[in-house]
Amino acid sequence: MPKILEYRNDAAVDDEVQQTINRYIMDFVKSAVRLRFEMYVCSDADGSTPSDAEVKSILAKADSYTGKYNIADAVPKVDEKIKEQDGELDVNLNVTEFEKDDEKNGHVTFISAASNLRALTYGITPVDALETRRISGNIVPAMITTTALVSALSCIELIKLVKGVPLRVHRNAFVNLALPFFAFTSPLPADPIVGMGGKTHTVWDRTIINEGKKSAATGGIKLSELLKKVEKKTGGCVSSLYYGPYMIYADFLHSDDETIAHKSVLELIKEALTSDDELQNTEENVDHRAEKLRSSINVDEIEAKPYIELSGVVEDESTGEDAEIPIIRINRWKECIKQGDC
Repeated sequence: MPKILEYRNDAAVDDEVQQTINRYIMDFVKSAVRLRFEMYVCSDADGSTPSDAEVKSILAKADSYTGKYNIADAVPKVDEKIKEQDGELDVNLNVTEFEKDDEKNGHVTFISAASNLRALTYGITPVDALETRRISGNIVPAMITTTALVSALSCIELIKLVKGVPLRVHRNAFVNLALPFFAFTSPLPADPIVGMGGKTHTVWDRTIINEGKKSAATGGIKLSELLKKVEKKTGGCVSSLYYGPYMIYADFLHSDDETIAHKSVLELIKEALTSDDELQNTEENVDHRAEKLRSSINVDEIEAKPYIELSGVVEDESTGEDAEIPIIRINRWKECIKQGDC
């Protein structure tokens, strides 16, 4: 998991890690302000770089802010802004050429600060400005151009997604700048999956189960309660449940087991992930793959997630045949409250 970096105004002098983070954040803000000024106001930005004291004052205010950012509240505001700007923007941007050997323009300072902050976020050792200058001088321009183009196309599709446009308005893009070649196609809808009673669903559909307040107070929704809710929603008898590759329930093994029926789903998942049964294999390479899969799942982080997703199979009692159902999403109690579904 990436580490969240923050500017700490009260960082101790001997806290080298936090002092390094503070320095890179300050460099990022100073150089970004200058580049922003060059882009929107004047290409000659001499004197537009804020002082260390000004940046520290701004970051100190940001450090003391305790408000909570809610993405659900932000989406309508973003949508409103997009609608306000329908059509062309009346903005003339100044073009700035990247120059790695000019110490005054702040280009290398910005790249160094941005790349090192990202490195620290993922536990990678940062590099000095000299190494940044060396690497930036060897980057193939075509790669930067392609990355910029792909990023821009992705952002356009994201705006369409926020605005809720029909699927036919979205586009797949196939680009090769060396040829040059540009092709756009309409994406195909997701393949239908036949489920109970001939009904179809896709990989994007979910069977929503909301956890109740009482269940949350006792460690989470119990397996017996989950089975009843899923059977009520799908019309079939649950044959098996899986968390990723781990089976947590099978009717031929657990149908008469009252102990497992009264355990919470979260507890069963934790037991499955920490059990040694999956690793009892005499082939060393299989052991290694299973161990690698397990190490990629942090058991402690599951409880903090707002929801749990399980895959399942149900049996059509009228025909005796098994059928797939959409992924089961169990909204934890706090998530239910946030969405107003509980």
